[in-house]
Amino acid sequence: MTELSDVTRLINERHGRNWSLVGRLPGGYLEGAYEIRGTDGERGVLKWHPHGLTMPQLVGAASAIEELRARGWPTSRWLAHGALPGGEVYIVEEFIEGVVPTRLTADGLAQLLGANRLQAGMRAETEQDWSNYIHSVVFDGAADLIARMRARRVTAQLMARLELLTADARSLRLPTTDLVHGDFVLRNMLVTDGSLRIIDTAHVGKGTRAYDLACLLLETTVEDGWAHPTTDPRLVEDECLSIVGPAELRVCLVGRMLHFLVFGDEWRDYDPSNLVLKCGSFIERYER
Repeated sequence: MTELSDVTRLINERHGRNWSLVGRLPGGYLEGAYEIRGTDGERGVLKWHPHGLTMPQLVGAASAIEELRARGWPTSRWLAHGALPGGEVYIVEEFIEGVVPTRLTADGLAQLLGANRLQAGMRAETEQDWSNYIHSVVFDGAADLIARMRARRVTAQLMARLELLTADARSLRLPTTDLVHGDFVLRNMLVTDGSLRIIDTAHVGKGTRAYDLACLLLETTVEDGWAHPTTDPRLVEDECLSIVGPAELRVCLVGRMLHFLVFGDEWRDYDPSNLVLKCGSFIERYER
């Protein structure tokens, strides 16, 4: 089932709603994100995932998000979720009027650090174990990221440096006591009324919140333009080190960097040579 009209009709029947499709929203991956609206004016965002998400994961994520929202975590409320006849899963979230931030200011960073602290000890009971996944990516070649890094001349040399950077950490296990978003970057935020909201939460899971901060640290240091001149990324690193040790932080950073460099091919403004050079410069301080 991939026709929007069929998806919307099924959701209305299943949840007793009367939503109608308004149109596609900017951004969104896979099947995209669409605004829907009820006859009472209620606005929602419809997303569905053709693969990579199961109903048990979705149920666990919904429960964790609701509990964390009650503590003040700044994210949208899920209005409905379930599975389509073809096995795809869908989510309807409340519509948030806002824009994706283009730069992280000092105030925005303070908000995100505060949100990340709320994730402490909020282990999500889902299938998604971010700590185990990152360990398997870095040390066992999961998701084929290491192989793809080695296969490209532009990333092969950097891959050898990344392996040396984490060579002493194989026996370590990252904590699994926190809730982890998994892609904690500005592309998955909205600014509304001066406050940042976290979106795209379907893949939340258990792990260490230090991984989310590692995502943010790389974005604000390696990618051009994301950090406002008033923002000090060292605050993010200090926060990471208050959660995990230096070796665990290196594992988080390398795990994120592998995703960053492999999947960066899909970005329209991706310059692999330039980005690899920046990643190489970034890890110099950790190599020392």
